Order: sequence, then structure tokens, then C-alpha cells
Amino acid sequence: MNDEQIIEYLRTRHRTHFDPPADALASVMSAIRDAPPRRSLFASVMPIAAAVSIGLVLLVVAIGVVPRIGLVPDASASPDPSVPPTEAVATPPVSPSPTASVRPAQSLVQPGDTATLAATDSHGEWGTIRLERGDELGGYPDAEIPADTFVIEVLVAYEADRMPDPAQFGTPDWTLRPRNAPPERFFVIEPQEFERANGIGLRPAMPLGVWPGAVDIFTTPAEGRIAFAVARRDADLELELVYRLGDEEQVFPLRTPGLPPEAVALATPQPTSPEDIAEAIAMAEALFADPDECANTLDGYSVAFPDAWYTNTAVGDTPACSWFTPEFFEVAASGEAPEGIWISIGLVDGVVGYTSITEIYVNDELVIDGRQAFRVEYNGNATANPDFRGYHYVIPLGENGPTLVAGTSTESADDYLLAKAVLDRMMERFTINR
Repeated sequence: MNDEQIIEYLRTRHRTHFDPPADALASVMSAIRDAPPRRSLFASVMPIAAAVSIGLVLLVVAIGVVPRIGLVPDASASPDPSVPPTEAVATPPVSPSPTASVRPAQSLVQPGDTATLAATDSHGEWGTIRLERGDELGGYPDAEIPADTFVIEVLVAYEADRMPDPAQFGTPDWTLRPRNAPPERFFVIEPQEFERANGIGLRPAMPLGVWPGAVDIFTTPAEGRIAFAVARRDADLELELVYRLGDEEQVFPLRTPGLPPEAVALATPQPTSPEDIAEAIAMAEALFADPDECANTLDGYSVAFPDAWYTNTAVGDTPACSWFTPEFFEVAASGEAPEGIWISIGLVDGVVGYTSITEIYVNDELVIDGRQAFRVEYNGNATANPDFRGYHYVIPLGENGPTLVAGTSTESADDYLLAKAVLDRMMERFTINR
């Protein structure tokens, strides 16, 4: 080892521009030569170790610093600007990562918010689900909910690309739960339906059902609303909507902590009073004190009606004596029914019946001009429109039709009770000319 090698070693080892004294190398080498020989396994490396040790002593004395190898740094000491960053790297403390479930970026916190996700089964994706945050309700005016709860509605629409497996989807896919709730306040809420106070239909309107994997889901999205009844005391919790299949789940923020909506009082509809019905009958009797009469020669009937009312003449494909109302009206050339018609009479090809979901309130058999007939008061879709009422007289003219139908409804007549009473008297005077 020569002078240049030792000096370069000291420089590279200690990152300094210190030049040792001129006689440093001679002193080191002299000390090595004078050292007594020792029989040891380490004898071959001792000269180099001694040289390094002496070199370190000289370096420390020359630059006046205390080596910090193996010592805790002094927090009060200023950092040496000559030390490159790679030799003074502080190890930051490691914080444990939270173990909360992963939440998607899509949020359903505000009414009208939407989100989409994949419908999944044991084989992967089978379709698409669209979610829309509904209203947050203090209750329903026509359906009773517990007094200490409020309701959150969500519209759910499925659209399939293939048959799901298992072949069932709908309401059971969804739950509501709090996020980061204390153990004593953890709960899971399933969707719920509420019967209307008048016994017709459910809340939420168009409730989500449970569908098997039927063929028609490929062409018609299966959709409906789910409603969660949340305890008012839990309004201070963050809530999330969960779509779960097996051990996997997708989570959507549904509500942030805040005051619940004000409670909505149940307004139970009262049935029509006997006084109202009696008044309508009296008005109809007065209108028929001086009746008028018209004939529909195309459909084959004639009928009396209040002289103060109006009916139509033949227009286009619409025969005369088809529409009746207390206010004057004009008929377009197309023959379409104008607004404000209270009572309509017409001939229907085939037979007339009602579907299994039709609510029937009145169903009487009677005879009109010698023919068997029936009278029915109904609601064809009580779930969607619980307040609707239709009132029909149905007269079959053959085993397979045609059928004469005379009717009114709450949507066509401004005064439904009066329209019913007038129609009753018209059918008492109805004659069939076929």
C-alpha cells in the first residue's frame, strides 16, 4: 500500500478534503514495523486494521468532531451542510392503515343522485344496475309508519345481459347499515313495504319485487323502489347502501349525519258520506225532470240524458250520441274525445273483463233492456293510482262480443258522484236497437 492509496482511502471513507501531515504515513508505517509479531489467525489483516485505526484517530483530531457511529444523534445539534442527504435519511414513523371497506366514488347522498354498478353472480357480471336516490320522507300521508322513524327511498333498475345464477334478484340484494358506528349502535335495515291506509296498494309506489331469472328481463328492465325505515335517533350516523352477493359487497354512501325530516301525519281518507251520495242523487233526479234523447244508429242504441247537458253529432269515425257532459264542447275532425267529457258510451269488439290486479269495489249483475249486464266500480292499478275510480255498465251483445260499455271515472268527471248518479239514470232509460 503506497501513500496515494492510503490518502485516497481516508478521503473516500470519511468524505473530507483533509490532507494528513506530511510525516503521517511514515509514523503509521513505523508503528506497524515496530509492532511485535503475534501468532494469530488475524495476523494477516492486522497491518491494514492498524493503519485504518490510526488514520481515523488522525482524521478525528484534524477536523475536531466526535464520530457518531452507533450513538443517538443530539437533537440540539445543527445538521452538517456538508453531509449529503443520502447519509442523513430519517426514517418516518409508519402509521397503521385503516381497515374500512372500500367505498366507490359514486354517491347517493342527495335526492336525484344516480349510480351504476355491475349485477354479479357466482360467474361474474350478468347485467347492469342503475340506482337513483329518492326522497327522504318523514312518513307517508296515506300509509302508516312507526312514529319514531323516517323513510329513505331508492329506485333500483336491473338490465340483464344473460341469465343470472342463482336465478333470483331484487329486494333481497339490498341492505342499509351505518358506517363506523359504535358496536352498541350497529344495525342492518332491510327494505320494507307499507300498506296504504285505505287498504289499496303499497308504499313505496311501484315497490321493488323479487324476480326469477326470466326471459323477459332481457327486453324489459326489472325496476322498482325500495324503502328503508330509519330510526330518528340514528339520524346522526353516516349511512350506506350495500349491494351484497355471497361474501362480496359494493357500498354506496346514502346519507350524511343531519336532522331527520319532519314527521308526516297520516291523513286517512274518509269514505264518501251518505249525505254526499244523497245530494248527488237529488241533483241527478232534478236534471232528468225534463230529459233529452239521442240515438246511435251505428252501434244500435238510444238513450235519454239531461236536457241541460251536451252530446255530440256524428264526426268522422265517431257516431252520434257517444259523449255527454254538462259543458259545451267541440269535436275535432279526427273524432278524438275532447277534454271534459264526463260520460262515454261505445261498442267494444270482443268481450270485456278485468285483470287479476284490478281492484273491484262494486260488481252487480242486472238486466238492461232485457239483456244480462253487470255494473262494476274498479281501479285498474291501485298501487300506482290508489285514488282512481272507474264506473262501468257492461252489456255483452254476443258470446264473444261485441260489448256495449257506458262509463265514467274520477279522471274524466269533475264531480264523480254526480256523474255516477246521472249514468245510473241514463241506463235505466237505455234501449238496444240490434
